[in-house]
Amino acid sequence: MAKIKVSKKPKAPQKSISIKKPKIKIEKPKIKIKTPKIKVKKPNIKKIFSGKTAKTLLYVLAGVVLFILIDLFVQYLNNGYSVAVIDGSRITTNEYHDRLETSYGQAIAQQLIDEKLIEMEASKQGVEVTDEEVGKQLQEVIDSIGGQEAYESALIQSNIAEEDLKQQIKLDQLAVSILKPTIEYTDDDIKAFFEQYSSVLYPNETSALEEGEKLDYEKYKDEVEDIYVRQEVENSKLSWLEGLRNEYKIQNNSTTKPKYGILSATINILENIFNDANTNEIEEAK
Repeated sequence: MAKIKVSKKPKAPQKSISIKKPKIKIEKPKIKIKTPKIKVKKPNIKKIFSGKTAKTLLYVLAGVVLFILIDLFVQYLNNGYSVAVIDGSRITTNEYHDRLETSYGQAIAQQLIDEKLIEMEASKQGVEVTDEEVGKQLQEVIDSIGGQEAYESALIQSNIAEEDLKQQIKLDQLAVSILKPTIEYTDDDIKAFFEQYSSVLYPNETSALEEGEKLDYEKYKDEVEDIYVRQEVENSKLSWLEGLRNEYKIQNNSTTKPKYGILSATINILENIFNDANTNEIEEAK
């Protein structure tokens, strides 16, 4: 039997289809927004304050401010013119000053008079004390107390200001400068003073000595002499001031009522000018 070959039909070629994407341009829409014009009218202040309500508020505000000022003024009176306020009840400064004047007025007045006499006599004799001299003496005080901290504590405890202390140092130095030339003493007096009070003047140095040993007088001589002179000045100051009180015209209003006279002030001024002129002539002649 004969074989029959059946030839297969060739497959038709497949066509490839390419699809191109269309290019689409989308434009953003332009939106214009117009800003609204808002007109703000300024408030009419005259109309606001012309109303009865506004005037009432102003009167109330003025009354509150006035009341606060009055209250502050009362506080000022309570604090400024009182030494104490107890449940609103004041102890006035006048009462305080009257009590002080009765108790200590004459003593304080006399002290102030004496200080003024020292200053006037120093000016009359041409004696001056510099700030450097006062500062040096003040530093010696600080060192003797034990340093700056101990010194500040001493000021607080003594209720004294540093300026007052400096003034007192200045007055003491003026008195020493004036009276030192009038003090008569010998080297034996200084040595005897040193031997008697060396343990008091130099306690630390004395305690460091061995038994039977004494401090070297020559080492402390100058310092001891200064201490000795100051002590002698202090001893003679009272009688010296008494003489000045008799020499100068003193009107002490703490003990006697003030006196009034015709042209008394003018006469005093002229006398002071005349005395100053004479003093200057004497100094120039020297």
